[in-house]
Amino acid sequence: MSSQLRTPGRHFRHSQGETGDVLAVRARGGKASPRRKLASFVDECVLAIPGPWRSSRQLWIRIDSAGYSRAVIDATISHNAAFSITCVKDKKVRETIYALQANPGTTWVPALGADGELFGSEIAETTYRFGERTLRMIVRRQRVHAGDQLSFEDLDGWRFHTIVTNVAPVLCDAASLEHHHRLRGGAPEEAIRQLKEDFGLCHAPLENFFGNWCWWLASALSYNVARWVRVLSLPEAFRTCHGKRLRLCFFNVAARVTRSARRLHLRLPRAYGYANAFITAIERLRALPAFA
Repeated sequence: MSSQLRTPGRHFRHSQGETGDVLAVRARGGKASPRRKLASFVDECVLAIPGPWRSSRQLWIRIDSAGYSRAVIDATISHNAAFSITCVKDKKVRETIYALQANPGTTWVPALGADGELFGSEIAETTYRFGERTLRMIVRRQRVHAGDQLSFEDLDGWRFHTIVTNVAPVLCDAASLEHHHRLRGGAPEEAIRQLKEDFGLCHAPLENFFGNWCWWLASALSYNVARWVRVLSLPEAFRTCHGKRLRLCFFNVAARVTRSARRLHLRLPRAYGYANAFITAIERLRALPAFA
């Protein structure tokens, strides 16, 4: 899954796996289209996944409307990956939606996880020809409520959202697939929030473009390392703590390193309230295999 973040005069795209790790970061000029070289970015993200894991599991790539292009679809299929991509509502897509809505034989089923403003949403599907491939198009229609901003694309009091996918109906029904695609916004948005608030990704401190790119890569790396520390070593109570708390409780500890009998000793303050969690984390990290 991929998301985009902007800073003055610059913007970049980052991709995040289901584990929460940032897979890749690519910086571009502020006027660059979000679609620019997105297919090669998909290749970069896939190659960031460890080979043994990549070859033993089915990849599922979820992309927003910036990925609605033949090149991106070809790139995902070249990696034998399943994909779901939000459609750009061009003329052909709108005609397909309106035909589906007007067809009395269309079967609409309730959308999964349709709470709040999505309450009452319904799902239907059809086939769609795009990029010389026949794909599944899944349409979610959502009631327009009083006070909502209206759109010229609304029809009969409904607003429509569409995705295309290569996942066969026998593997996943339309409602489950659309719900899974919609969930792509949760983890990336939380990652972006932590990257901006805790790891300096909201700054472009240098005048040089590539210098700022290196800064953002270092921010993403520090985010990943902090996440690995939480998941692999810290007790359960600290698994979801943010970067600021990690620095306060574990990284910026007022301790002393001493040497005695040819051994190094780390002496923690007597009043240090997280000593047990700190020692547990050190022991778990030391117990990890060498290749981890």
